[in-house]
Amino acid sequence: MSTQAEKTFTVSRNEASKILKVSTRTLDRYIKIAKVSNKNIAGRVFLNIDEITKLAKERRSHRKIKYRQPQIHHKTPSVPTPDILIESDVNFIEKVENRIYKNLYDESQRDLKVFQQRLEGANYRVGQLESQIESSVPILEHQKLLAGHKKERYNKRVLYVLLAILLGLQPIWLILAYT
Repeated sequence: MSTQAEKTFTVSRNEASKILKVSTRTLDRYIKIAKVSNKNIAGRVFLNIDEITKLAKERRSHRKIKYRQPQIHHKTPSVPTPDILIESDVNFIEKVENRIYKNLYDESQRDLKVFQQRLEGANYRVGQLESQIESSVPILEHQKLLAGHKKERYNKRVLYVLLAILLGLQPIWLILAYT
């Protein structure tokens, strides 16, 4: 595996989220759990294009998995057949039992489809909510940004003080230069 120094980080968070078809918030989660490596360059987060494409392929291949329905092998329960039961009655009972099992199976399949649709709807809604807050900054990053702004303000003040001192000393240099 290549080290982080050998990797090229050229993809922004927004571009990567479009490639992966996820929100930037989800991409931030991937970064947090180290699914994708990142690098901060000039205060912006950049990602490795190779890792993004690999992750996108993994996600697509996961979606293509087709789930087959379980096959249920019905065994006809052993029904005590007294001498009174006729063979046609036994066949009728087996048909009724098979129909009951089939109805139960069909009903469970319908319920499963309903639950899957509800789950897909909930996942879609979560994706919508994530996309609405994609421009928001996670709290830890926000605190880091605030700390960086405080340092910048302090550095600006120091530069202003030095500039004021130099401008204040300039008339003295002019007097010394002409005398």
